[in-house]
Amino acid sequence: MHCGVMVTGYNQGDWDRLLEGDYSRPPDVPDAEKFDDTLYMGELVEPLGFDSIWATEHYGSAYSMQPNPLQYLAYWAGRTSRIDVGTAVIVAPWWNPVRLASEISMLDILLKGRRLHLGIGRGIAPHEYASLGYPIEQSHKYFYDVINTIKAADGAERFEFQGEVYNIPPTSIRPQARHKGDLTKNIKVAFSTEASAKMAAENGLGQMFVAGDDVNEMVDKVQRFNKIRNDLGLPPDQPTTLLWMYCAETTEEAEEGWVYFQNQGIAAQHHYFDWNNPGYEGIQGYEEYLLRQNADISPAEARLAARRATQPIGTPEQIIEKIKTLQQTISMEKVVIHMMYGGMPREKAEKSLRLFAERVLPEVQSMATPINPRSLGETAV
Repeated sequence: MHCGVMVTGYNQGDWDRLLEGDYSRPPDVPDAEKFDDTLYMGELVEPLGFDSIWATEHYGSAYSMQPNPLQYLAYWAGRTSRIDVGTAVIVAPWWNPVRLASEISMLDILLKGRRLHLGIGRGIAPHEYASLGYPIEQSHKYFYDVINTIKAADGAERFEFQGEVYNIPPTSIRPQARHKGDLTKNIKVAFSTEASAKMAAENGLGQMFVAGDDVNEMVDKVQRFNKIRNDLGLPPDQPTTLLWMYCAETTEEAEEGWVYFQNQGIAAQHHYFDWNNPGYEGIQGYEEYLLRQNADISPAEARLAARRATQPIGTPEQIIEKIKTLQQTISMEKVVIHMMYGGMPREKAEKSLRLFAERVLPEVQSMATPINPRSLGETAV
């Protein structure tokens, strides 16, 4: 199994200031200092034997301070020589499609034969849409115009595209990529609704998700997606899954990992639902997020118990068993671990990552990744 690492920076301690709207002073800890810790951790990924470095895309808050993921991954392309890179995710509606196709092609050149694993999403936070000037209510139109443009650009030296938003005259992408024609063949998409799943399948896209559900809910999502693909005459898809990792020698020591995990959930709630958010009322396609905006995010034991079965937080042996179970149930093909989050100090993150690399990573990389019948749902025989 392919095992990558998400390398992104947070300023967890700044949320009190942001929620108070106190912009008269800077963060107590500068963003640059926080990101220096992130860069330090990123430097460990290749030497410790992982397969890839991953980046995401966010704007404006203390949550996952990482704009333009392709710029960031170009940095890592120059800092490494063996590993691949991946996006989880590029938010397609926030990009001009010709610019995105060009930057993907350029990054493919810089990787010198290594691969870019493309994960693409639609974006959730209204404040990010507003600050960038894109209409959130038209996110599906923008999303699929961008997706289909970069696929058209990848498939021909000269291309044009007419969509609902973009009308692109005949043009070319230069420099031409090393893997031209193969860059967009296995795009993974982050989605959570049935309608989005259907649209993703109809456009030949695969599945990427952050494992926050219990195992049965995750299995149900993969089954439903593969049923849609089967009905369209497409082969089953094997998801790329993002997990929150904290590796410790003992179960007792690993318990602090769940504190960071809960902190991270609270930060996500702040970014997506609480801070600088006019709300989701009346935004078509975001009805699920309207329901979640006022959700109880308290660390209820029942809610946490479900996550304990899926997140690789525990001893090396416990983590190996969890990842093995996910492969056997959802046919997971790639796993991407978050290794520093929720206010976790750098020294604790480094200790956890090194222990994972020593005791867990060899077992994960040796795992076979078959398509298992349980993930096929009604297509299973």
